[in-house]
Amino acid sequence: MQRINNDYVVVPMTFPTVDQTSTISSDIISLKNYRHADIVIQVGPIGKAAAVTLDKSSAVAAASEDCSFSKYLSTGFVLEYDGASNDVVESAGAAFTGAGGGAGVVYKDLGNKLIAYGYSGTTFVDNETITFTSSGRTAVANGIQKNEDIMVPRTASSDTFDLAAVASKQYVIPIDAADLGDGYDCVQVEIADCDTATHVAIFAILSEPRYAGEIPETVFYD
Repeated sequence: MQRINNDYVVVPMTFPTVDQTSTISSDIISLKNYRHADIVIQVGPIGKAAAVTLDKSSAVAAASEDCSFSKYLSTGFVLEYDGASNDVVESAGAAFTGAGGGAGVVYKDLGNKLIAYGYSGTTFVDNETITFTSSGRTAVANGIQKNEDIMVPRTASSDTFDLAAVASKQYVIPIDAADLGDGYDCVQVEIADCDTATHVAIFAILSEPRYAGEIPETVFYD
């Protein structure tokens, strides 16, 4: 625990709730005393896809300025395959589907193994046919998907990305204090309406503290 206090501080920004009938605005955290934050969004049941954005400010009282970001990570998985119809290696971003309704997007094709994201929630079944949407290439699933705890790097478009309408997924947004720009040191997460019966928890892992101490500095006051 002492190492955690000295090197990392984990703080909740939003506790999970079951009644997300409007937008979600997290607590605002200050990076005045920390150089980096990894903002983690954990999703349980979710009613519909919802856009994620960040706001920034100079104080924790309110945040209304759009905060630019381009990198995030999302839950991925690994799917091994054999029996491919040709030796083409699929490009990053190539969509694929399973005969039983499973779907994903290629992050990296290793020739007999896909590192992927965008899981549809329907399990891939051993020996089912996989079809790559753009190329028409086919292969055969060699087992079901696995390694569903991996986090795959993604690129946000126009400072936003969507939480998929798929339960039990995790997203991480890495933010450096320097990314906020001059005059700003606070950040907040905004999530569009996820519909009812949605569980969302948001927390931040603060690192690279400016001042080491047995008890770390708060991020909710600045």
